[in-house]
Amino acid sequence: MSLQKPFDISEFKNTIYSDPQRYDDEYWWKTDDFEFWKKIFKQSPGKKVLELAAGTGRLAIPLIREGAEYTGVEISPEFCDQAKSKLALNNMEAKFIKGDIRDVNLNEKFDLIFIGFNSFLHLLNNDDAKACLDCVKKHMHSATIFLIDIFVPNTLFLYRPETRFPVMDYKDSITGELTTVDEISIYDPESEINKITWYYSTPTKKDDKIYSFSMRMYFPDTMNRLIIDSGLKIKNLYGSHSFEKFDENSELQIYSCSL
Repeated sequence: MSLQKPFDISEFKNTIYSDPQRYDDEYWWKTDDFEFWKKIFKQSPGKKVLELAAGTGRLAIPLIREGAEYTGVEISPEFCDQAKSKLALNNMEAKFIKGDIRDVNLNEKFDLIFIGFNSFLHLLNNDDAKACLDCVKKHMHSATIFLIDIFVPNTLFLYRPETRFPVMDYKDSITGELTTVDEISIYDPESEINKITWYYSTPTKKDDKIYSFSMRMYFPDTMNRLIIDSGLKIKNLYGSHSFEKFDENSELQIYSCSL
């Protein structure tokens, strides 16, 4: 009998996911989903929360303030360390565990499980997505709420020319310099994988840092099929963090699922 092939974690090495301070600097503005997750937590059947691909603790802090007994799983050791430091600065207690959301087993059940802010898109093929959903089910009880929050792929964006486009700028919290970010993306419609390169420049150095990463573009029909085939039930499909029902104009696809 052949052993299962180890999951490939090379996508998460030498990328923005090993540079947590830069990540926090560039996403300082990302607070628009806080109220959504707090409301979801209040609707859950208990206080035990599991966040998969938990990042640097961006969503952990507001949920803990609401009374969550929080556990986060994150594949990046640097992100885990950053999250633990931020929680300590806020005098908060939580579990932050280095682990792969495709094969983690915590041997406990949670009331709310979620994968926020497009993190599911780093599962680059159906096998990885199914493995993740199987892991989720192991941590669910009969009343658990499970959510996935991802954007709807924009075909105009995916098929744009392979040239550099500006995507953001931010102030570096260490140097105080304004950093600009340009992007080149190359989309493969067969695999539905978008290969993205970000070029970071400062006033004194162009392309001071270059990071590449890949994201799978999950269209709604694929997500519906993957979730249903995994044995989960889709209870609600929202199109925004305002709980609007999903339609053809929605920019987000937020799946609320149960066993």
